[in-house]
Amino acid sequence: MTAESGAAAETQTAKVQPVASWASTQSAALKQFRPIHPVATGISIGFVGFLLTLLRRPTALSTPGLYAEDGVVFLLQSLISGAGAILEPYNGYIHLLPRLVAGLATLLPLSWTPLVFTLCSGLIAVGACSLLLSNRFEALIPSYAQRVLLFGLLLLIPRLTEVHLALNSTLWWCGVALLLTAVAGDPITRLGRIAELLAVPMLVLSGLAGLVLAPAMAFRVLRTRSLHSKILLGIWYVTALVQLCVYLTQDRNNGSVPIGALLIRAGFEKVFGSLVLGAGSVDGRWASGVPAAILVMLMLCAVVWAALVVFGLRWEFSAPILYAAAASLAAGFLALGPAAAALPDRYSVLPIAAVLIGLVAARPKVRALSILRVALLILILVMRFTDFAVPARPDTQWSRSALCLSIPANTCVIRLNPNGLTLIVPAGTR
Repeated sequence: MTAESGAAAETQTAKVQPVASWASTQSAALKQFRPIHPVATGISIGFVGFLLTLLRRPTALSTPGLYAEDGVVFLLQSLISGAGAILEPYNGYIHLLPRLVAGLATLLPLSWTPLVFTLCSGLIAVGACSLLLSNRFEALIPSYAQRVLLFGLLLLIPRLTEVHLALNSTLWWCGVALLLTAVAGDPITRLGRIAELLAVPMLVLSGLAGLVLAPAMAFRVLRTRSLHSKILLGIWYVTALVQLCVYLTQDRNNGSVPIGALLIRAGFEKVFGSLVLGAGSVDGRWASGVPAAILVMLMLCAVVWAALVVFGLRWEFSAPILYAAAASLAAGFLALGPAAAALPDRYSVLPIAAVLIGLVAARPKVRALSILRVALLILILVMRFTDFAVPARPDTQWSRSALCLSIPANTCVIRLNPNGLTLIVPAGTR
């Protein structure tokens, strides 16, 4: 090597080292980033998330209308029974939060009802996901930037045609909030602890997710061993027992589909398929089942994800995440019966949420797993852009319904979504 070539090599090395050092510094800075004003930052991020939620289906504001049970159950029963409808079971269990929103809507002009339902549904979804912006999740996901990423991914969950901005499906976002509560740390402030003790029973009494996810909360007690978590566990289990008692006393026909090949295939297709292939591929072209080669690829994605969670997280975190993904999928199958092979979008919300939480939180030490984790995240992010928009619902001409409702002496027949459903509001009920 000549003196000139040696000098050139030293010069090139000198140029590369600052760049590598800068990249390393920037990566470390990103991991250590903490907002100077966490409350203001959290509110700002939440507001952006709320706007994104509305933008996924802007017709919810431009052509508002009521969806299925939002009208024929929650609104109508609230008009007829008033406060007595709040704890009235529907479909076998209590829907506390949707009932409260419906009760609020009846106190306002009925012409505002679809807008009130839409905005409240969006706020519930964003409120559930915004738990991640708290420092309670630093043990699970130390990086604030990664928690913001997960916040966005949860709001962009695919296959939300039915769930998106529908009051009757806010119970699935209550389930997401409960899952996040199970993997969170204890609130630092007294006010935060009180708020959690009040919120959890409301969430558990707003669907069956509290029953399904009850074991996941036990892992938080094992992890924190705090008095607050033990009290919260007791409240959770008591309210879950109430929901179970209601469920067992109601006339509800559950399915009898064997948990086997159908469940496994539907899980791979509807959960991992919608994440890495897009909702359109799963619910459209391959509605009757994806090709075998692609199904094998999805199975490999699931195996990689499970390995990431097992080897990239402490067992107190990996166990509830793995349990939540499997149990929520199985519960949907048992509830649906023979129709479960199609696995409607509402039943994939919790399994997909568990997958996303595990994927973002995992920090495997094995380099190959780290590379696969980044590749999966990039692929999922790209697909979220391709199916950002949620299909618009048919216009039900709500303005005509509102005009009829404005006259108490009228008996109104109100068109609902999905097409073909109607709500009859008798005279004198408003």
